[in-house]
Amino acid sequence: MTGNSDWTAYLENLILDCADRQATASLRDGHKADDEVGIPALPTIYRGTQFRSLLEACWAATLDSLGIIWEYEPETLELGSGARYLPDFHLTDIGVWIEVKGPGIPRIEKAYELGRMLACHCKPASCDCRWPGGEMVIIGHPPRPLDVWNDEAYSHWPGRAKAKLARGHGGFVHWTSTRQINSWMTRCSGCRRVTWIERERLRRCAACGAHSESPLYRDCENEFEFVRLPWLSGANTQTEHDPAA
Repeated sequence: MTGNSDWTAYLENLILDCADRQATASLRDGHKADDEVGIPALPTIYRGTQFRSLLEACWAATLDSLGIIWEYEPETLELGSGARYLPDFHLTDIGVWIEVKGPGIPRIEKAYELGRMLACHCKPASCDCRWPGGEMVIIGHPPRPLDVWNDEAYSHWPGRAKAKLARGHGGFVHWTSTRQINSWMTRCSGCRRVTWIERERLRRCAACGAHSESPLYRDCENEFEFVRLPWLSGANTQTEHDPAA
């Protein structure tokens, strides 16, 4: 029964992948690249949603693989400075906003301002907010590559096998916090969902509220694989936004 379910899920995903690839090809055929910053962003369709870049679509696929519910550009927010800001993702079940940036990491000031604005000011021991410490705002970067050549865990592998693994691996989720404090990723031992946490969230899972005793992983620790979409590949993964971003 499990085998049949896995095969059915595989076929369903394959059909969706083919539809996304065809829709993306049609979209890009009529798209004039915006190269104002020297690196054009390629619009991409993933699961029926149009993303401004391939990198954003890969982040959506990664969130799906981690069992995280996401909304893409759900609303434009007004910041305390009066600026308008359209974050890339809102993870409604875990109280996290994600701003996806390419290698140059342009225009991150608004993300940092939103992080300060959403932070709660309760004492950690007495915080009863829905999201302890307030909603998190993180910057999502391009994935950190798997370095099979310098990882001792693969030291006994033949060179050809290392190269094949490196080609097929998506790298690892790479992020920074806008609050300039330690932030971790963890998989809740209760609900099994992956979430980002900071100091006040160490006491309980942001998704289910259960006390979590799961291992914590910093950005520098390679634990959660990033999902590449090779069938939607492009030369660029730089994110471009409108003025509200």
